Amino acid sequence: MSALLLSEKLPSSFEISEKLSEVEKLMKVLVSGDASVDKDASDVINASVNHLSSGGQRIRARLGLHASINLGLNSNDCISLAAAVELLHNASLVQDDLQDLSMLRRSKPTVLAIYGKDVALLSGDLLLSSAYAAISHYSDTKLIPEMVRLIHFRCAQVMKGQGEDILARKLTSIDISTYESIMIGKSGALLSLPIELALLGSGNREFINLAHKAASCFGIGYQIVDDFEDIDEDGSFSLNVIAVLNRRYNKSESRRIACDIGLRNLDLAISFSKQLPKSTGELLMNLAQNLRTRLEIQERI
Repeated sequence: MSALLLSEKLPSSFEISEKLSEVEKLMKVLVSGDASVDKDASDVINASVNHLSSGGQRIRARLGLHASINLGLNSNDCISLAAAVELLHNASLVQDDLQDLSMLRRSKPTVLAIYGKDVALLSGDLLLSSAYAAISHYSDTKLIPEMVRLIHFRCAQVMKGQGEDILARKLTSIDISTYESIMIGKSGALLSLPIELALLGSGNREFINLAHKAASCFGIGYQIVDDFEDIDEDGSFSLNVIAVLNRRYNKSESRRIACDIGLRNLDLAISFSKQLPKSTGELLMNLAQNLRTRLEIQERI
């Protein structure tokens, strides 16, 4: 998936970067347990740590840190929430690579390529389990059960979306509403979760649905931009929005409709993000505006 470009002008950007290093440490500690990550550690631990070290912008961790800082959570809680969601995301990447038999991610060999399918399966499970360990560090223990339920619900959405994606690949065609539903599960769920957890942790439950709407619309726009930029790699029919639309329209019309859908959803994501309290949605809004600019370029082609 194409990278998102992060603004350097966001409030608390230094604080986010500072805390992000603590998120990295916590993730690796939780994955490693008491074992040292060296030749004596298990392949599953080494694979998981190597995957976490392979790169990525940590978008979901940054969303969690930005929201948590703006909502006044203490430093340890900010780090715990961000680590939990980033671990979930990385678990999903390992599992995606296993399902798609992908040998490269971020131009580096995947866990599957290096360690094989059995270790990849267990590594995904370890990263997933470590996310629940991360949330157990939250200081207000009364909130942990509700946070765990929210994490489970969003994970279930991701798995449902991935299952529907696999099924849709076998169909001759799908409609746009089905495409959008799948993308909300695959992309939107783990983009909304860090903000939702921060809202829950700060006593702002009434904004959780709004955060989910913002991230769901963002997830659709995010995927459409990616589909435009990866059209030559996605084959004649996949869950690429252009391929979906090409079943019904000519190529020019398909591009126009896809741009319209993407821009409409990104505009909604920006609008919903602005309504979140204490600039909680500012980073998501910044990312949506960045994607909107990229999609406008596609619109002019």
